[in-house]
Amino acid sequence: MASNTSAEQQLLLVHPIGVGLSSRFWDRFVALWQSEKRTPVLLNPDLLGCGTAPCPARPLTPEDWAEPLIHLLRERAKEPVVLVSQGASLPIALAIAANAPELVSGLVAISPPGWRVLTQEFPQSRARWLWRILFDGLIGNLFYRYARRRRFLDGFSRKNLFARPESVDDEWLEMLKRGSRAMDTRWAVYSFLAGFWRRNWEPQLTGLNIPVQILFGINTTGIGSSRNWDDLEERLATYREKLPNASISTITGRNVLPYESTEECVNSVREWITTLQRSAHRSSDGSGRGQ
Repeated sequence: MASNTSAEQQLLLVHPIGVGLSSRFWDRFVALWQSEKRTPVLLNPDLLGCGTAPCPARPLTPEDWAEPLIHLLRERAKEPVVLVSQGASLPIALAIAANAPELVSGLVAISPPGWRVLTQEFPQSRARWLWRILFDGLIGNLFYRYARRRRFLDGFSRKNLFARPESVDDEWLEMLKRGSRAMDTRWAVYSFLAGFWRRNWEPQLTGLNIPVQILFGINTTGIGSSRNWDDLEERLATYREKLPNASISTITGRNVLPYESTEECVNSVREWITTLQRSAHRSSDGSGRGQ
């Protein structure tokens, strides 16, 4: 599908899934983005099971998370949108692009998983076992109460998410505390942890025929067992090999760039969108002929 990046361009922000995370994750990004006039409009919904969205007590898949977003786009998007995903929410964006390609004009993947994580099949029988034995019961209830404690959230964020420990501030921790207050939000988190999103997403990603931007932090790392699977240089090399036409770059930060490195992240995405708009304008007025 050809890209559509006119002045009416809209972006759909797809926040990550984790304890206390919701559309509030994008607050700093949204505030800085909207400080400039005549900028593409942002759509920033809560994903199913997060924030103020409904929280069904069942396993959720990327298609489940994508479905309400597709409905939102059909109702509110004036034209195809650029999807902006954070971290392992990339499969949700890919599910949107697969099921409603006419609604999507581009993809920005910020801090996407390493290629091995993104393409490694996870047995769904094991995911269902984890859900049944660990998450859907007393153990899961107690663990979520433990995981939403400030001390746990602080330690996890410092160890896995931020390049600079001092960036794990009160604003971040209070956001997570408020977001995890409702126990029903555990179902989205447990759907993610159980691995219901884990499958081979390579065909969907490499098969896209829309503009793609990939943005990594210079201190990017994996989380959990994936921490030792690839370093930044290997990750960059693999993404560049698999997506030769994508715009792939790095900025300061680790794994939560829209929050930790907001200005650089906004500027990088804005510059990429502007480049697409100029290219589309040249194509429409014929000035790009013969080049």
